[in-house]
Amino acid sequence: MAQPSSRPRDSLIQGLGPFSTTALVAGNMIGSGIFIVPAALADVAGPVALLAWGLVAAGFLCLVAVYADLAGAYPISGGLQVYAQRAFGDFTGLEVAFLYWASVVIANAAYMTAFVSYFAEFVPASRSPAVAFVVAQALLWTLALINVLGVRLGGIVQIVTTILKIAPLLVLSVALLASGSPSNLVPFAPKGFAALLPASSFIAWLFLGSESATIPAEEVRGGAPTIRRSAYSGFALAAAVYALLALSVTLGAPASAIVGDASPLATLARRTLGAGGGVFISLGALVSIAGILNGSLLIAGRLPFAAARQGIAPSFLGRIDARTGTPLVSLVACGVVSAVLVSLYFSRSLLETYNLIALASTCAALVAIAVTCAAHVVLARRDPERFAPSRRGRGRLAAVVGLVLVLFMIAGAGWTVAALTAIVIVLPIPYYFLGVRRRRGAAAPAGGAG
Repeated sequence: MAQPSSRPRDSLIQGLGPFSTTALVAGNMIGSGIFIVPAALADVAGPVALLAWGLVAAGFLCLVAVYADLAGAYPISGGLQVYAQRAFGDFTGLEVAFLYWASVVIANAAYMTAFVSYFAEFVPASRSPAVAFVVAQALLWTLALINVLGVRLGGIVQIVTTILKIAPLLVLSVALLASGSPSNLVPFAPKGFAALLPASSFIAWLFLGSESATIPAEEVRGGAPTIRRSAYSGFALAAAVYALLALSVTLGAPASAIVGDASPLATLARRTLGAGGGVFISLGALVSIAGILNGSLLIAGRLPFAAARQGIAPSFLGRIDARTGTPLVSLVACGVVSAVLVSLYFSRSLLETYNLIALASTCAALVAIAVTCAAHVVLARRDPERFAPSRRGRGRLAAVVGLVLVLFMIAGAGWTVAALTAIVIVLPIPYYFLGVRRRRGAAAPAGGAG
């Protein structure tokens, strides 16, 4: 995109309006997961997963309130990492930055996995690891180029794909409800109510993205008010679609019908709507997954950029392309890491790969979100003038409730995923001591700066 003559060469462009910011939130929530996770839920929990849907939605509504309050108080690009750094200092800011960035780039690999799963409905040869790898790379770098060309173009793609992804989900939901039966709710809890823990962890994966509007804050027209409205409206739209689809899938077929299925919604569509229904849902899945990967790349590119500006990441990641106003280096770096992660195709099945990546990404993000909840409590007490009086008490309550539910969801991820997350937590520690702390020297931590 051409550079406006009035824009400084090293500044971001406010290219995201209310619709594109809402689409960023809803589109980054509704993506690959809803087309894949029903199979995992059927396996680990059965119909009792409906309760987990309600629990996770309530928890993330509290988190949306936390994000909206913090974005209103600190409308600075970077989101969670900015709030953590301001509340607790450079070390915590770096940890949150790295955890959240890792969750996003890991998630990108999951999106590519899901895309290939549904692409195989049309091109069976893509079930081959080598072909799957090529297809995934083509998708990744096409969308990376779109985001490199400018935030406005990325926002337009997000609006279009969000609209196109919701339509097939609504059609399938209506068809499943029309043909469904309450008998599919029996047995309601075949694995016991303890299955709510792992089910909540899988469902939490679907609600990640509700924080998306806070990341490119300085590129949103209207600033904090637009971010607040978009956070709530995007969450409400995605949660409504999820509630309808979760109920319809549970009533529409027994859990055994989709256990182990890498494309469960396509299977249910074929059962309900015939062969054409499977094609319809598979096309919707491809659009949906491309949309969330587009939004995820937009977010991923801003995270190292914002961290570099805050002094907790290498400075070269903070460069802005003079012509497009985008963090070009950061975007490309994130694309390279996601591209490498797709090598997991060669060691596991598509579904196994997706489930492992989804849980690992979720757990890393949830740790960052837990710190953000704690940061809200600290910042509301330290900088009360930045928070509206009517939101101070409610915000603290939402932060505490959100923190408790996040810890509950982390507990359901399992030891393997917890160990992977612990490794991610350890990785940035050497950089803190060799890079960040050495640069800061005796200066006061930037995390407390106003």
